[in-house]
Amino acid sequence: MTEPNGGAVVTEPNGGAVVTEPNGGATVTEPNGGPAVTDAPRLWLATGGTGGHVFPALALAAKARDAGWSVVVLGGATGPEAAWSRDAGVAFHGVAAGKLDRERPSPAALARALRGIAQATRLLLRSRPDLLVGFGGFASLPGVAGAWITRTPYVLHETNAVPGLVTRAFARHARLVVLTQAVTAASVPRARTAVVPLPVRERRVGRAEARAALGVPDAATLTLVLGGSQGSAYLNEAVPAIAERVQADHPDLWLLHQTGERWLDTVRAACGARPRTLLAGFVDAATAFSAADLAITRGGFGTLADAAFHGVPLVVVPLPSASEDHQRHNAEALAADGAGLWAAQGDTGALERAWRALLDPGPRGRAADAARTRSPEGGGEALLETLTPLARRRPPAGSEPPASPNPDPRSDPR
Repeated sequence: MTEPNGGAVVTEPNGGAVVTEPNGGATVTEPNGGPAVTDAPRLWLATGGTGGHVFPALALAAKARDAGWSVVVLGGATGPEAAWSRDAGVAFHGVAAGKLDRERPSPAALARALRGIAQATRLLLRSRPDLLVGFGGFASLPGVAGAWITRTPYVLHETNAVPGLVTRAFARHARLVVLTQAVTAASVPRARTAVVPLPVRERRVGRAEARAALGVPDAATLTLVLGGSQGSAYLNEAVPAIAERVQADHPDLWLLHQTGERWLDTVRAACGARPRTLLAGFVDAATAFSAADLAITRGGFGTLADAAFHGVPLVVVPLPSASEDHQRHNAEALAADGAGLWAAQGDTGALERAWRALLDPGPRGRAADAARTRSPEGGGEALLETLTPLARRRPPAGSEPPASPNPDPRSDPR
Protein backbone atom coordinates (compact mmCIF):
# COMPACT_ATOMS: atom_id res chain seq x y z
CA MET A 1 0.00 0.00 0.00
CA THR A 2 1.35 3.46 -0.80
CA GLU A 3 0.43 6.79 0.67
CA PRO A 4 1.73 10.34 0.23
CA ASN A 5 3.83 11.75 3.04
CA GLY A 6 5.33 15.19 2.58
CA GLY A 7 6.49 14.55 -0.96
CA ALA A 8 7.55 10.99 -0.19
CA VAL A 9 5.91 7.72 -1.20
CA VAL A 10 5.48 5.47 1.82
CA THR A 11 5.10 1.74 1.31
CA GLU A 12 3.73 -0.53 4.02
CA PRO A 13 4.89 -4.17 3.88
CA ASN A 14 2.37 -6.99 3.65
CA GLY A 15 -0.42 -4.61 2.69
CA GLY A 16 -0.90 -3.12 6.13
CA ALA A 17 0.51 -1.16 9.02
CA VAL A 18 3.86 -1.96 10.60
CA VAL A 19 4.30 -2.74 14.28
CA THR A 20 7.86 -2.11 15.51
CA GLU A 21 8.95 -4.96 17.77
CA PRO A 22 11.83 -5.32 20.24
CA ASN A 23 14.68 -5.79 18.69
CA GLY A 24 34.27 4.84 26.71
CA GLY A 25 36.63 5.99 24.25
CA ALA A 26 34.31 8.15 22.16
CA THR A 27 35.34 11.61 21.00
CA VAL A 28 32.91 14.50 21.19
CA THR A 29 33.18 17.74 19.24
CA GLU A 30 30.73 20.54 19.99
CA PRO A 31 30.64 23.65 17.79
CA ASN A 32 30.91 27.12 19.34
CA GLY A 33 32.56 25.93 22.52
CA GLY A 34 29.99 23.48 23.83
CA PRO A 35 26.45 22.16 23.73
CA ALA A 36 23.50 24.42 24.39
CA VAL A 37 20.85 23.43 26.89
CA THR A 38 17.73 23.12 24.80
CA ASP A 39 14.31 21.52 24.68
CA ALA A 40 14.61 21.12 20.91
CA PRO A 41 13.96 17.66 19.47
CA ARG A 42 17.21 15.73 19.21
CA LEU A 43 18.25 14.24 15.87
CA TRP A 44 21.35 12.05 15.58
CA LEU A 45 22.84 11.13 12.21
CA ALA A 46 24.97 7.96 12.02
CA THR A 47 27.28 8.28 9.05
CA GLY A 48 30.88 8.38 7.88
CA GLY A 49 33.59 6.99 5.67
CA THR A 50 32.92 8.76 2.38
CA GLY A 51 31.26 11.91 1.13
CA GLY A 52 28.47 9.84 -0.40
CA HIS A 53 27.36 8.89 3.11
CA VAL A 54 28.28 12.08 4.97
CA PHE A 55 27.21 14.94 2.70
CA PRO A 56 23.52 13.92 2.47
CA ALA A 57 23.51 13.68 6.28
CA LEU A 58 24.96 17.18 6.57
CA ALA A 59 22.42 18.49 4.04
CA LEU A 60 19.65 17.08 6.25
CA ALA A 61 21.37 18.54 9.33
CA ALA A 62 21.18 22.03 7.83
CA LYS A 63 17.44 21.73 7.16
CA ALA A 64 16.79 20.21 10.58
CA ARG A 65 18.64 22.97 12.44
CA ASP A 66 16.70 25.59 10.48
CA ALA A 67 13.53 23.87 11.69
CA GLY A 68 14.62 23.96 15.34
CA TRP A 69 16.14 20.50 15.85
CA SER A 70 19.29 19.86 17.86
CA VAL A 71 21.56 17.80 15.57
CA VAL A 72 24.55 15.55 16.29
CA VAL A 73 26.61 13.49 13.83
CA LEU A 74 27.78 10.10 15.13
CA GLY A 75 30.61 8.62 13.05
CA GLY A 76 34.05 7.08 13.02
CA ALA A 77 36.51 8.84 15.32
CA THR A 78 39.27 8.77 12.69
CA GLY A 79 37.18 9.37 9.56
CA PRO A 80 36.81 12.57 7.51
CA GLU A 81 33.29 13.04 8.90
CA ALA A 82 34.75 14.71 12.00
CA ALA A 83 36.27 17.59 10.01
CA TRP A 84 33.31 17.84 7.64
CA SER A 85 30.89 18.08 10.57
CA ARG A 86 33.03 20.72 12.24
CA ASP A 87 33.16 22.75 9.03
CA ALA A 88 29.36 22.55 8.85
CA GLY A 89 29.03 23.68 12.48
CA VAL A 90 27.42 20.41 13.58
CA ALA A 91 28.26 18.63 16.85
CA PHE A 92 30.18 15.39 16.31
CA HIS A 93 30.58 12.24 18.42
CA GLY A 94 33.32 9.88 17.24
CA VAL A 95 33.45 6.17 18.03
CA ALA A 96 35.53 3.22 16.88
CA ALA A 97 34.51 1.88 13.48
CA GLY A 98 35.81 -1.14 11.61
CA LYS A 99 35.14 -1.87 7.95
CA LEU A 100 33.84 -5.41 7.65
CA ASP A 101 35.22 -7.16 4.56
CA ARG A 102 32.81 -9.94 3.68
CA GLU A 103 35.42 -11.64 1.47
CA ARG A 104 38.21 -11.66 4.08
CA PRO A 105 36.81 -10.93 7.55
CA SER A 106 39.32 -9.28 9.87
CA PRO A 107 39.16 -10.05 13.62
CA ALA A 108 40.67 -6.62 14.33
CA ALA A 109 37.99 -4.86 12.29
CA LEU A 110 35.28 -6.87 14.02
CA ALA A 111 36.75 -5.92 17.40
CA ARG A 112 36.74 -2.23 16.43
CA ALA A 113 33.13 -2.48 15.30
CA LEU A 114 32.08 -4.11 18.56
CA ARG A 115 33.96 -1.49 20.55
CA GLY A 116 32.24 1.23 18.53
CA ILE A 117 28.82 -0.30 19.18
CA ALA A 118 29.54 -0.27 22.94
CA GLN A 119 30.67 3.37 22.77
CA ALA A 120 27.63 4.40 20.73
CA THR A 121 25.31 2.58 23.11
CA ARG A 122 26.69 4.54 26.07
CA LEU A 123 26.36 7.84 24.21
CA LEU A 124 22.75 7.07 23.25
CA LEU A 125 21.81 6.09 26.81
CA ARG A 126 23.30 9.34 28.07
CA SER A 127 21.82 11.69 25.47
CA ARG A 128 18.54 9.91 24.62
CA PRO A 129 17.99 11.36 21.12
CA ASP A 130 14.46 11.40 19.79
CA LEU A 131 15.46 9.88 16.46
CA LEU A 132 18.58 8.43 14.86
CA VAL A 133 19.02 8.21 11.08
CA GLY A 134 21.61 5.79 9.70
CA PHE A 135 23.05 6.83 6.34
CA GLY A 136 24.64 3.51 5.42
CA GLY A 137 28.21 2.30 5.24
CA PHE A 138 30.33 0.62 7.90
CA ALA A 139 30.71 3.86 9.90
CA SER A 140 26.95 3.95 10.53
CA LEU A 141 26.95 0.47 12.12
CA PRO A 142 27.81 1.53 15.71
CA GLY A 143 25.06 4.15 15.78
CA VAL A 144 22.38 1.98 14.20
CA ALA A 145 23.23 -1.05 16.33
CA GLY A 146 23.33 1.17 19.41
CA ALA A 147 19.89 2.53 18.56
CA TRP A 148 18.54 -1.01 18.23
CA ILE A 149 20.06 -2.01 21.59
CA THR A 150 18.78 1.07 23.45
CA ARG A 151 15.38 1.11 21.76
CA THR A 152 16.07 4.55 20.31
CA PRO A 153 13.74 5.14 17.34
CA TYR A 154 15.77 4.83 14.16
CA VAL A 155 15.36 5.27 10.42
CA LEU A 156 17.67 3.92 7.72
CA HIS A 157 18.59 5.90 4.61
CA GLU A 158 19.65 3.92 1.53
CA THR A 159 20.77 5.53 -1.74
CA ASN A 160 21.72 2.48 -3.77
CA ALA A 161 19.57 0.22 -5.91
CA VAL A 162 20.85 -2.76 -3.91
CA PRO A 163 20.92 -1.98 -0.17
CA GLY A 164 24.08 -2.35 1.87
CA LEU A 165 24.76 -4.75 4.71
CA VAL A 166 23.72 -2.38 7.53
CA THR A 167 20.41 -1.60 5.84
CA ARG A 168 19.62 -5.25 5.22
CA ALA A 169 20.56 -6.26 8.76
CA PHE A 170 18.51 -3.60 10.57
CA ALA A 171 15.67 -2.79 8.14
CA ARG A 172 13.04 -4.97 9.75
CA HIS A 173 12.98 -3.07 13.05
CA ALA A 174 13.49 0.42 11.63
CA ARG A 175 10.59 2.83 11.88
CA LEU A 176 11.18 3.53 8.19
CA VAL A 177 13.68 2.76 5.45
CA VAL A 178 14.08 5.83 3.25
CA LEU A 179 15.05 5.05 -0.35
CA THR A 180 16.13 7.25 -3.23
CA GLN A 181 15.20 4.63 -5.83
CA ALA A 182 11.91 2.74 -5.81
CA VAL A 183 13.56 -0.44 -7.11
CA THR A 184 15.37 -0.87 -3.77
CA ALA A 185 12.13 -1.69 -1.94
CA ALA A 186 12.14 -5.24 -3.32
CA SER A 187 15.35 -5.94 -1.39
CA VAL A 188 13.80 -5.03 1.99
CA PRO A 189 10.34 -6.65 1.71
CA ARG A 190 9.70 -6.75 5.46
CA ALA A 191 10.38 -3.05 6.01
CA ARG A 192 8.23 0.04 5.75
CA THR A 193 9.76 2.17 3.01
CA ALA A 194 9.49 5.67 1.58
CA VAL A 195 11.00 7.04 -1.63
CA VAL A 196 12.39 10.56 -1.06
CA PRO A 197 14.83 12.61 -3.17
CA LEU A 198 18.39 12.55 -1.87
CA PRO A 199 19.29 15.61 0.25
CA VAL A 200 22.10 17.55 -1.40
CA ARG A 201 23.83 20.79 -0.55
CA GLU A 202 21.46 23.13 -2.35
CA ARG A 203 23.90 25.94 -3.05
CA ARG A 204 24.59 27.31 -6.50
CA VAL A 205 27.26 29.83 -7.37
CA GLY A 206 26.92 32.14 -10.36
CA ARG A 207 28.88 30.73 -13.29
CA ALA A 208 31.06 33.85 -13.67
CA GLU A 209 31.71 34.00 -9.92
CA ALA A 210 32.59 30.31 -9.73
CA ARG A 211 34.98 30.54 -12.67
CA ALA A 212 36.63 33.64 -11.30
CA ALA A 213 37.22 31.84 -7.99
CA LEU A 214 38.80 28.89 -9.82
CA GLY A 215 40.75 30.93 -12.37
CA VAL A 216 38.89 29.54 -15.39
CA PRO A 217 38.08 31.86 -18.37
CA ASP A 218 34.41 32.54 -19.06
CA ALA A 219 34.68 31.25 -22.64
CA ALA A 220 36.38 27.95 -21.72
CA THR A 221 34.72 24.54 -21.81
CA LEU A 222 35.40 23.13 -18.34
CA THR A 223 35.51 19.42 -17.55
CA LEU A 224 35.44 18.56 -13.86
CA VAL A 225 37.09 15.28 -12.82
CA LEU A 226 35.69 14.08 -9.50
CA GLY A 227 36.65 10.67 -8.16
CA GLY A 228 34.67 10.97 -4.95
CA SER A 229 35.63 12.84 -1.81
CA GLN A 230 38.90 10.90 -1.48
CA GLY A 231 39.80 10.77 -5.16
CA SER A 232 40.09 7.84 -7.54
CA ALA A 233 43.39 6.12 -8.34
CA TYR A 234 42.05 4.98 -11.72
CA LEU A 235 40.75 8.40 -12.82
CA ASN A 236 43.96 10.00 -11.57
CA GLU A 237 45.94 7.81 -13.96
CA ALA A 238 43.58 7.46 -16.93
CA VAL A 239 42.20 10.98 -17.35
CA PRO A 240 45.50 12.93 -17.59
CA ALA A 241 46.75 10.54 -20.26
CA ILE A 242 43.57 10.96 -22.31
CA ALA A 243 43.35 14.69 -21.62
CA GLU A 244 46.64 15.39 -23.39
CA ARG A 245 45.12 14.17 -26.66
CA VAL A 246 41.65 15.62 -26.15
CA GLN A 247 42.91 19.06 -25.13
CA ALA A 248 45.15 19.14 -28.20
CA ASP A 249 42.00 18.85 -30.34
CA HIS A 250 39.98 21.32 -28.23
CA PRO A 251 41.99 24.49 -27.52
CA ASP A 252 39.21 25.89 -25.32
CA LEU A 253 39.08 22.81 -23.06
CA TRP A 254 40.08 23.27 -19.42
CA LEU A 255 40.37 20.56 -16.79
CA LEU A 256 39.61 20.87 -13.07
CA HIS A 257 40.75 17.61 -11.44
CA GLN A 258 40.11 16.70 -7.80
CA THR A 259 42.74 14.07 -7.10
CA GLY A 260 42.21 13.41 -3.40
CA GLU A 261 44.78 14.82 -0.98
CA ARG A 262 46.92 11.67 -0.84
CA TRP A 263 47.41 11.57 -4.62
CA LEU A 264 47.82 15.26 -5.39
CA ASP A 265 51.63 15.26 -5.54
CA THR A 266 51.69 12.11 -7.69
CA VAL A 267 49.25 13.52 -10.26
CA ARG A 268 50.98 16.89 -10.21
CA ALA A 269 54.30 15.21 -11.01
CA ALA A 270 52.72 13.22 -13.85
CA CYS A 271 51.06 16.27 -15.41
CA GLY A 272 53.95 18.70 -14.98
CA ALA A 273 53.17 22.27 -16.00
CA ARG A 274 50.42 21.28 -18.42
CA PRO A 275 48.41 24.30 -19.58
CA ARG A 276 44.66 24.63 -18.95
CA THR A 277 44.85 22.03 -16.18
CA LEU A 278 43.95 22.76 -12.54
CA LEU A 279 44.75 20.13 -9.90
CA ALA A 280 43.44 20.12 -6.33
CA GLY A 281 43.32 17.59 -3.54
CA PHE A 282 39.77 18.64 -2.69
CA VAL A 283 37.38 21.14 -4.26
CA ASP A 284 34.20 22.79 -3.07
CA ALA A 285 31.62 20.77 -4.98
CA ALA A 286 29.08 23.60 -5.26
CA THR A 287 31.65 25.94 -6.80
CA ALA A 288 33.10 23.25 -9.07
CA PHE A 289 29.76 22.03 -10.43
CA SER A 290 28.56 25.64 -10.87
CA ALA A 291 31.57 26.31 -13.09
CA ALA A 292 31.63 23.00 -15.01
CA ASP A 293 30.16 22.21 -18.43
CA LEU A 294 30.50 18.45 -17.91
CA ALA A 295 32.15 16.09 -15.46
CA ILE A 296 33.92 12.73 -15.36
CA THR A 297 33.05 10.95 -12.12
CA ARG A 298 32.59 7.70 -10.28
CA GLY A 299 29.06 6.32 -9.99
CA GLY A 300 28.13 7.03 -6.38
CA PHE A 301 24.51 8.16 -6.14
CA GLY A 302 25.45 11.26 -4.15
CA THR A 303 27.78 12.49 -6.88
CA LEU A 304 25.13 11.85 -9.52
CA ALA A 305 22.55 13.74 -7.46
CA ASP A 306 24.88 16.73 -7.02
CA ALA A 307 25.49 16.84 -10.77
CA ALA A 308 21.75 16.66 -11.47
CA PHE A 309 21.07 19.55 -9.08
CA HIS A 310 23.53 21.66 -11.07
CA GLY A 311 22.39 20.35 -14.47
CA VAL A 312 25.85 18.98 -15.35
CA PRO A 313 26.02 15.99 -17.75
CA LEU A 314 28.38 13.18 -16.79
CA VAL A 315 30.75 10.58 -18.09
CA VAL A 316 30.57 7.96 -15.34
CA VAL A 317 33.24 5.33 -14.67
CA PRO A 318 31.69 2.98 -12.07
CA LEU A 319 33.90 1.56 -9.34
CA PRO A 320 33.89 -2.18 -10.18
CA SER A 321 34.45 -3.23 -6.57
CA ALA A 322 31.42 -1.31 -5.25
CA SER A 323 29.08 -3.53 -3.26
CA GLU A 324 26.52 -5.36 -5.38
CA ASP A 325 27.93 -3.47 -8.41
CA HIS A 326 25.62 -0.61 -7.44
CA GLN A 327 27.66 2.06 -9.23
CA ARG A 328 27.16 0.33 -12.56
CA HIS A 329 23.41 0.20 -11.94
CA ASN A 330 23.48 3.94 -11.12
CA ALA A 331 25.43 4.69 -14.30
CA GLU A 332 23.08 2.65 -16.48
CA ALA A 333 20.07 4.51 -15.07
CA LEU A 334 21.71 7.86 -15.74
CA ALA A 335 22.52 6.90 -19.33
CA ALA A 336 18.98 5.56 -19.86
CA ASP A 337 17.65 8.98 -18.80
CA GLY A 338 19.95 10.68 -21.33
CA ALA A 339 21.87 12.60 -18.64
CA GLY A 340 25.26 11.29 -19.71
CA LEU A 341 27.31 8.28 -20.74
CA TRP A 342 29.34 5.66 -18.93
CA ALA A 343 32.46 3.60 -19.54
CA ALA A 344 33.78 0.56 -17.73
CA GLN A 345 36.98 0.91 -15.74
CA GLY A 346 39.93 -0.16 -17.87
CA ASP A 347 38.28 0.74 -21.17
CA THR A 348 40.11 3.99 -21.80
CA GLY A 349 38.95 4.00 -25.42
CA ALA A 350 35.31 4.09 -24.32
CA LEU A 351 36.11 6.79 -21.79
CA GLU A 352 37.75 8.97 -24.42
CA ARG A 353 34.89 8.46 -26.90
CA ALA A 354 32.29 9.37 -24.27
CA TRP A 355 34.22 12.47 -23.24
CA ARG A 356 34.61 13.63 -26.84
CA ALA A 357 30.90 13.00 -27.50
CA LEU A 358 29.87 15.34 -24.67
CA LEU A 359 32.29 18.03 -25.82
CA ASP A 360 29.94 18.48 -28.79
CA PRO A 361 27.62 21.34 -27.70
CA GLY A 362 24.49 19.66 -29.12
CA PRO A 363 24.67 16.33 -27.27
CA ARG A 364 26.02 18.10 -24.18
CA GLY A 365 23.10 20.52 -24.11
CA ARG A 366 20.55 17.72 -24.42
CA ALA A 367 22.28 15.75 -21.66
CA ALA A 368 22.29 18.83 -19.41
CA ASP A 369 18.54 19.22 -19.94
CA ALA A 370 18.03 15.56 -19.03
CA ALA A 371 20.24 15.96 -15.95
CA ARG A 372 18.04 18.78 -14.65
CA THR A 373 14.99 16.50 -14.78
CA ARG A 374 16.79 14.24 -12.28
CA SER A 375 17.43 17.07 -9.83
CA PRO A 376 16.83 16.19 -6.17
CA GLU A 377 16.01 19.81 -5.28
CA GLY A 378 13.80 19.94 -2.19
CA GLY A 379 15.02 16.55 -0.97
CA GLY A 380 16.17 17.90 2.38
CA GLU A 381 12.79 19.40 3.22
CA ALA A 382 10.93 16.30 2.01
CA LEU A 383 13.13 14.01 4.10
CA LEU A 384 12.71 16.13 7.23
CA GLU A 385 8.92 16.16 6.78
CA THR A 386 9.01 12.38 6.45
CA LEU A 387 11.13 11.93 9.58
CA THR A 388 9.38 14.36 11.93
CA PRO A 389 6.36 12.16 12.81
CA LEU A 390 8.70 9.24 13.58
CA ALA A 391 10.62 10.92 16.40
CA ARG A 392 10.07 9.94 20.01
CA ARG A 393 7.70 12.24 21.85
CA ARG A 394 9.26 13.65 25.00
CA PRO A 395 7.49 15.17 27.98
CA PRO A 396 7.97 18.91 28.67
CA ALA A 397 11.26 20.09 30.18
CA GLY A 398 11.49 19.32 33.86
CA SER A 399 9.01 16.44 33.82
CA GLU A 400 11.16 13.82 32.09
CA PRO A 401 12.42 11.09 34.42
CA PRO A 402 16.15 10.29 34.31
CA ALA A 403 17.23 7.50 32.01
CA SER A 404 17.98 4.18 33.64
CA PRO A 405 21.64 3.23 33.19
CA ASN A 406 20.58 -0.29 32.26
CA PRO A 407 17.07 -0.17 30.78
CA ASP A 408 15.11 -3.33 30.11
CA PRO A 409 14.06 -3.11 26.46
CA ARG A 410 11.11 -5.39 27.10
CA SER A 411 9.56 -2.71 29.32
CA ASP A 412 9.74 0.00 26.66
CA PRO A 413 6.15 1.20 26.16
CA ARG A 414 6.56 2.07 22.46
